[in-house]
Amino acid sequence: MNIRDLHYYNRLCQDKNFTKVARFFKVSQPTITAAIQRLEKELDAQLIIRDQSHNALTFTDCGKQFAQHATQMLQELKTAQLEISAIKHERVRLGLPPIIGSALFPALSARLSQNNLLGHLDTHEDGSKSLLNQLKNGQLDLALLGSTTPIQDDQLSACLLARKPFKVITSPAHPLAKNGSIRFNALVQESFIQLNERFVHSIAFNQLSRQAQIKPKLIYQTNDVQIIKGMVAKGVGISLLSAAALLPQDPVAVLTLRDQPQPEFLIQLVYRSNHLLTNLQQEMIQLFMQENF
Repeated sequence: MNIRDLHYYNRLCQDKNFTKVARFFKVSQPTITAAIQRLEKELDAQLIIRDQSHNALTFTDCGKQFAQHATQMLQELKTAQLEISAIKHERVRLGLPPIIGSALFPALSARLSQNNLLGHLDTHEDGSKSLLNQLKNGQLDLALLGSTTPIQDDQLSACLLARKPFKVITSPAHPLAKNGSIRFNALVQESFIQLNERFVHSIAFNQLSRQAQIKPKLIYQTNDVQIIKGMVAKGVGISLLSAAALLPQDPVAVLTLRDQPQPEFLIQLVYRSNHLLTNLQQEMIQLFMQENF
């Protein structure tokens, strides 16, 4: 089966117009027609029905089914190309959320350097939700991800490295600062500053809100945990953050949640199940598993 034909067909599924597809690939329209005919011959099935009078086309049931497979085959090819490129250049592409990166990676990088692995590492920072998609799409080899539940996906292998509780942080001058612990429903009148939807913190925040049967006031969202800490320290609002994001020198008061049950911030090492690990990647995985997170 011709890879180029798959690209043509995949684009035709999107545009539903032969002329547009030909323009996109800068080829003649008969080239696209011939590609579809080759696919239909190989599959022994009609994929599309063309209405010449109305310049329109519809996909048969076979055509719709093949569209799903074509998309998957092209994605697998792209993943293979990215993996092979990384192997050839002896690179390991690691997904690293900002919280795990800022709080835990400095110590981890020292271990990597001692084992002559740091120079082979390409880190990509983003929220755990976004990194999970990048991992599935082959843009990453490994990822240290945060989640509120164990990652269970047939496409992925995940190893639990650590569990961290969620904490409420306030300004040291806040009336709640000296409490030490609190229930989430007592925060119904507070203004929250939170990490945005790209981070798993939003899942924990929503879970606690539902459980406490309250709708807290969310006044600001960002993808920068340092901004959150700074705003909280100035008394702009309070926040729910994983203990992994908090350092002893942070200028905030930290409150323990008394709610039961309550979500946890799980740190997991994740890679694709069908990915054949290189020796370099296996070395890094062993090092991560030995690290005290």
